[in-house]
Amino acid sequence: MKKLIASLMAIAVLVWVAGPLMVVANQTVDTSLVKSSVGGAAPIVKVKWEMDGGYASLLGTDAQTTAGAQFMPSGKYKVNKTIGICAVATDPDGVADIDSVYGDVFYPTNVYLGPDHEADRQGCGQMVGTECRMTKLDKSVGIDLICDKIRSKNSNLPTWYDGYNYDEICKADGELMKETAYVYCCDKVLSYEDPSGDYKVLVFAQDKNGADSNYLENQMRYLPLTAFETDFNQVVYGDVKLNTHKIINGNLAFAPTVNGDTMATVRNVGNTRLQMSVSQDDMGLGQTGTTWNVKYDGRVGSDAAWSYYWPNATKYLNDPLNLSETNEMDFSVDISKFPPTGTSFIGKMTLGAISVVHLTVCPQD
Repeated sequence: MKKLIASLMAIAVLVWVAGPLMVVANQTVDTSLVKSSVGGAAPIVKVKWEMDGGYASLLGTDAQTTAGAQFMPSGKYKVNKTIGICAVATDPDGVADIDSVYGDVFYPTNVYLGPDHEADRQGCGQMVGTECRMTKLDKSVGIDLICDKIRSKNSNLPTWYDGYNYDEICKADGELMKETAYVYCCDKVLSYEDPSGDYKVLVFAQDKNGADSNYLENQMRYLPLTAFETDFNQVVYGDVKLNTHKIINGNLAFAPTVNGDTMATVRNVGNTRLQMSVSQDDMGLGQTGTTWNVKYDGRVGSDAAWSYYWPNATKYLNDPLNLSETNEMDFSVDISKFPPTGTSFIGKMTLGAISVVHLTVCPQD
């Protein structure tokens, strides 16, 4: 009997010990890897775009509804335009393998900035400033930007790499949601004086082994704005003699009536070259028959030829203003007859401008 009890206890112990090992399933999985001899697979830039403001503003907007990005300059002296450049990038070897994502912007190829722009820039297809290195956005921020704001409100803004679209990157089980792709952005500054036209924008990613992604590029447009500023609000001819060409010279010092300086100066603050115009009433000097008793002249720059104009006629002055150029404005009056009433005469002058074509002859290296 004791032997039987001992045997049953032994069996019970075996069952208690062996039982759990039989219940838990175990599976053996083979693993392997091959050391890459070519640096692994290259990253992929799926889509890129440019938008208003620094990228941190997350606007997802531009100036027009036309496909691609269009931006309007400020039209104000030294007030530049900041834009955000963004892209969605992934890597078959894992997003952690992406070292950096870069954005480059290039001037229009056929536009020379001229002699008055910043000395270290010529335009003519050169890079605008330096290459920008992008910052990876948080998952939710990136998804909200491209899949909500841009997709819903500005869907034709981005440029896509072949085979990719909103459905692919924004789906619930897509790479953005799974964090195997991210949105990357950086800021770029266009000067108020950078020329209007189409700028090439290039984005690419680079992995930790130095392999470059596809180069995704498009054209963004800096919309033309013709704008100028003057530092004077009156032209005082003073004492004027009959049939005497009375000249009032300007100067090159842009100083709005500071320290008694009332000499006329104008500067280009737009992103086109421009030609100044002027029109003037007759200041009450009237006509003799059908002939005006007063004639005016104007010019931009002391080397330019005078352009004469009659009252109430618009005259475009010689010598356009280049990008960023500051120059003097000179005016003159010539009176052939004073009316018998009065000795003081007051009138109104109107200044304007039209755009003229950019300089297109690029300096040779």
